[in-house]
Amino acid sequence: MADKSMLLFIGGAARTGKGILVRRLLTERQMPYLNLDVLKMGLTRGVPEYDIDPNSGAMEVGDKIWSLVREMSMSLLFDRVNYVFEGELLPRHVATLQEEFPTRVKACFLGYAKIDPAQKLDEIRMYGGYPNDWAVDYSDTDLLKIIVREIEFSQYLVDECAKHNLPYFDISQNFLKTLDEVVAFVSEQ
Repeated sequence: MADKSMLLFIGGAARTGKGILVRRLLTERQMPYLNLDVLKMGLTRGVPEYDIDPNSGAMEVGDKIWSLVREMSMSLLFDRVNYVFEGELLPRHVATLQEEFPTRVKACFLGYAKIDPAQKLDEIRMYGGYPNDWAVDYSDTDLLKIIVREIEFSQYLVDECAKHNLPYFDISQNFLKTLDEVVAFVSEQ
């Protein structure tokens, strides 16, 4: 019998719907997940020697937490557990794990490389306000700075995903349709 266990990695820019996506996967496919923000904040508060600045952005945080995420992944692969990691991941890290386990590791990245920062701010304000919505704590000026950084990160993801042959989904234009496309990708065997 073939092994059907799968690790799924969903990375991308902040405010791309990664959390909505994994909650949908939990409901539709019963795949447990870890939001890497929980890990990041646990390490930030509980293990300060890890020296993580939670506000430094995905490039820095993704590099700092990868060794731990990788070892957690190896344990899950060994135990043949289906699992989803969602959050600050970098394509080059995930690609190395996928090369080792091509039939058991799947990944995709989400971003918004093709949107005007002011439009993204309007969308965040219009559709935000859910529990644990960190964006509500920021002024428009401060949130715009984060959006600009995340647009640059999205452009990085476009290039890195192409380089490592990983799927990239851009939510700049049609958020819900794009999330449906991601679910379809994840559901492919």
